[in-house]
Amino acid sequence: MSHVDAPFALSHEERESFIHNGFIGPFRVYDRDEAKAMWREIRARTNDRSKAIFPETPINYDRHFDVSHLSRHVGRPEIVEKLQCLVGPDVFCWRTEFFPKYPGDAGTEWHQVESFSYASGIPSLVPTVRREATPTELTVWTAFSDVPAETGCLKFMPGSHKTWFFDEKRQLSQFDGLTSDSGFFGYHYDELKLDPNWEPDESSAVHMEMTAGEAVIFTARCMHGSLPNVSERDMRIGFASRYVSTDVKIYPDQTEIVEHGQKLDLALWGAVLVAGIDEHALNRIARANVHGEPFVTLPRIKDLRPAKICFGTNQWAAE
Repeated sequence: MSHVDAPFALSHEERESFIHNGFIGPFRVYDRDEAKAMWREIRARTNDRSKAIFPETPINYDRHFDVSHLSRHVGRPEIVEKLQCLVGPDVFCWRTEFFPKYPGDAGTEWHQVESFSYASGIPSLVPTVRREATPTELTVWTAFSDVPAETGCLKFMPGSHKTWFFDEKRQLSQFDGLTSDSGFFGYHYDELKLDPNWEPDESSAVHMEMTAGEAVIFTARCMHGSLPNVSERDMRIGFASRYVSTDVKIYPDQTEIVEHGQKLDLALWGAVLVAGIDEHALNRIARANVHGEPFVTLPRIKDLRPAKICFGTNQWAAE
């Protein structure tokens, strides 16, 4: 791999760490003060939903289409070059979403996903090749606030991406997110456990404390969750940008998605090509945001060899 062509590419040791653990980070995307200043501007702009492609949903999906800071963020070389080292040279951003956690908010239960079918029962991601050596999807979770443990940092179970403990094909029940003790839109991930009596070993968990401007990359197959926000007045804000290689079908044969009690019309949605080329032509591509500002597409990394990951044999999510 040529680091001259890709200064933010993962080192061999970093790729090996991802292969072993299912996540890598934290790494810096922005200076701490820059990230906090960006969040102040982003927060002001997200209050205006007039140009959002999903203007009615309260969960702020895909604001990279109408908030210019986020349009640029999803294609940051500090992020995308690392993704190319893991899923290959051609990469789509297919979804973004905010994850705020306010003082007193519960933690998010442990879970694993890959096709993102847990909410509707319909896969959002369908690989066209069987992936046993590289991930189908990756999430980049960027902190726009400091995230110490007490404000509800992410937690990961190292190595859990190689074994399924949850079955996302079982559709979750909908709960009232305002009164539920679940920390994720009123859902209870315990419903998806393959063994309802199984409990993870919390002593093995890695608590991902971060400062503003740092990010972590993980495959959602890696068991993850978050701690509760036990602080008195500090909000935690994370922004998740989700990526796939271009041989994955996104929302196949769907004109709308139904998640978190919301129906979202996909008429204005498109995959953002953040790196490489689209040789497969499986998905609608968005070339620019709603303001006409083009999304940046990075070139393929010279002599790239994606990470090889042994996921084991229980590949039900890709079947």
